[in-house]
Amino acid sequence: MPNYRRLVTTILALGIVSVVGFGSFVVVNRIVFIAGGIAHAAYGGVGMGFFLGFNPVLGASAFSLMAALTMGWVQRKTQLRHVLQRVIGDLL
Repeated sequence: MPNYRRLVTTILALGIVSVVGFGSFVVVNRIVFIAGGIAHAAYGGVGMGFFLGFNPVLGASAFSLMAALTMGWVQRKTQLRHVLQRVIGDLL
């Protein structure tokens, strides 16, 4: 008989470690504003999915990917942090 309690505990521990690790990476690299922008872009994808009648998870994924690629492109093209923050604010 499999030990499901140990499996669930392991999955929860991995989830907590990954969240803490990713959060630390975001804070150390000072990209909190970018992470917030991508999260807010996902809300638009969910709304578009409901409005147009397709899966909201697909809409959120597409909008998040599009926002992340746009922000990454702007960040590579300019070294000025205030320009990147302006673009993130405009995308929201």
